[in-house]
Amino acid sequence: MTDIGPTLREARLRAGWDISEVEERTKIRAKYLRALENEEWSLLPGPTFTKGFLRTYAENLGLDWRLLIDEYKRQWEQPNELDHVPVRPTLGYETRGRGQRRLRRLAGALALAAALAVAVVLIGRLGSSPTTPPPVHKHSASLRSTGASGRTATTGAVTTSCVPGPAGHLAASCVSLRIEPRVTALYVCLVGDRRIRIDGRRLDPATPRPTYHAHTFVVTLGSSNAVLVVNAHRFVIPAATGAVRYEITPHRRRRLAAPTTLHCAA
Repeated sequence: MTDIGPTLREARLRAGWDISEVEERTKIRAKYLRALENEEWSLLPGPTFTKGFLRTYAENLGLDWRLLIDEYKRQWEQPNELDHVPVRPTLGYETRGRGQRRLRRLAGALALAAALAVAVVLIGRLGSSPTTPPPVHKHSASLRSTGASGRTATTGAVTTSCVPGPAGHLAASCVSLRIEPRVTALYVCLVGDRRIRIDGRRLDPATPRPTYHAHTFVVTLGSSNAVLVVNAHRFVIPAATGAVRYEITPHRRRRLAAPTTLHCAA
């Protein structure tokens, strides 16, 4: 037996995502994502929508969506009345007429199911923010150029996912990063693959810090009072006066020119 909600929640936490990030990736409303994780099926818009949401959520987390949908059907979905239509042998015109009516009802049910599947996709898209484009993770085998602002330009890029697998496996072209303030609260701006992950917030040493994944990170800190955990290896930032900025890839850590003002931008 598979616990659907806990399985989704644990996979999301392993990936270091919060609900808003999953909403951006899947285009499914946050309230529906929470309902899936809490197994509050009455808050979801029907079994067909629920199965569509389960598939999309599980695929983004690298899970086997078929197992989750089969478990949902077994525990919660009522059998379709078409599965229980008795077969009664009759003769002549009456048999042909009933058979044709049954075929027409079956065709109508199939058409309705197809329409509902399309509606699942449309509701998911309309429920998300129309101004936020889906994230694009790119890894390039060509040259990268990085200026003092910390922005990286990539040419000849091919799409590679940096979502950890079920066993926590990460592609060789990706890097994991966690930021740990050492003594006091610390200003942090974290940009991964040109998308803001931490928007200029002050991180406290006592607050749990998630792990982020991308091909390239640019991290700006208000001071050197921090440790960067890169691919499970701790890197203590050398003491410096004022803000510091680093570019981090799977194979190197490069210090960039520090900004004159603390403003978070991708």
